[in-house]
Amino acid sequence: MTAQGRPRRLPVTVLGGLATGVRDCAADLARIEVPGLAVLAVRVNSQGRTASWSWRLYERSGPVDGGSVTLPRPCSSHLLPSALLPVLLRAARTGRHRHLLLTLPPGMQADLVALGLLDGRARGQALADDVRIDAVAAAVDLSRIEDDLSGGDRLVDHHLGLGPDDRRTLPETAARHLEAADVVVTASMNDPDPAASARAVALVHHLAPRAAMAHVCHDPLTGALRLPDLSPLVGGNLFDADRVRDRHGPLPIPRQPRRPEFGVRTTHWSSRRPLHAQRLHDALEQICAGVIRGRGHLWLANRPQSIHRWESAGEHLAIETAGTWLPEQDDSAWRSASPQRRTFAALFWDPYYGERRCELTLTGIDLDVPALHRLLDSCLLTDAELALGMHRRQLSDDDPFADALGADPPN
Repeated sequence: MTAQGRPRRLPVTVLGGLATGVRDCAADLARIEVPGLAVLAVRVNSQGRTASWSWRLYERSGPVDGGSVTLPRPCSSHLLPSALLPVLLRAARTGRHRHLLLTLPPGMQADLVALGLLDGRARGQALADDVRIDAVAAAVDLSRIEDDLSGGDRLVDHHLGLGPDDRRTLPETAARHLEAADVVVTASMNDPDPAASARAVALVHHLAPRAAMAHVCHDPLTGALRLPDLSPLVGGNLFDADRVRDRHGPLPIPRQPRRPEFGVRTTHWSSRRPLHAQRLHDALEQICAGVIRGRGHLWLANRPQSIHRWESAGEHLAIETAGTWLPEQDDSAWRSASPQRRTFAALFWDPYYGERRCELTLTGIDLDVPALHRLLDSCLLTDAELALGMHRRQLSDDDPFADALGADPPN
């Protein structure tokens, strides 16, 4: 109870990730080792145009409740079905639990599910009155992470998708799980060589630089599984809803580079000059070669009003329109932007360019960083092209991104 006599809100940690074995192992260990912790395990089986959801509530002694629901359409990766929200509300209101660990199917984005819970309602009641999000966690198999972040396989190829139309790839989903995590729970389900293990840990550090880590390992004496430190996973109060919203906004703050570790390198490239669309398009294959993960935003010279988000992972590359740059004389646009974006816009504001700029954070193994920067710089407008002026930069009759990005909005 709180000092005012009101029941405390139940702290919830949301655990996702592609490594289902690591997820389940960590959940079992946590409910046994942490007094008062319960695990709500949510699973989904999408068959054609329907989705069958099941859930089980576990306490230290084992399962105590469960059920299932079939929905008429495949599910969203962002939200728990509304039919499951009363289950969470009931678990919060029993008063039996000090903490709840919510474990998700691998195709769901744990940070967006957490935001959805804060905004969700069950039985006419706001969930946020009874639960609070403590942390978002990602389960990672260190012996698979390099493979998960490479190639171009789709989730459905590995029976991890949320429906037949789930077009997401394994690498982009693995990268998003890591980048969203307040806590990364790791284990090696196989036994890679020491160099591969060190490189896998380095990848986690570079893609999730602010995340705490908890490693599930075998006790060398007994062979039993153990989780050395559960404090980041339970009771850390690490979740920041505003940070999640900004990460999914039009101008996310880029990851800051770390020092190279075991061949893993991260570099940050930026420019106040816009990019020439055709030169960028022609260089995409070279830019992405060797890059495991890339994220950021671009300013294309022939699209002066639009922000374009860059997201690459393995063989997957998406360049999408993410909104428009803030105009100088539009108070309503500034008020609708997040406080963080307003702060950065003011910090980066240029009398001519406004907040327009290009920023990319790129991570790879044995990246030739100087060569990568030279290649990106070669795609920028030259001085002669800049001299044409902001509204005369339709530098080619053909726009290679026209089909993907549509038309630039009018000024």
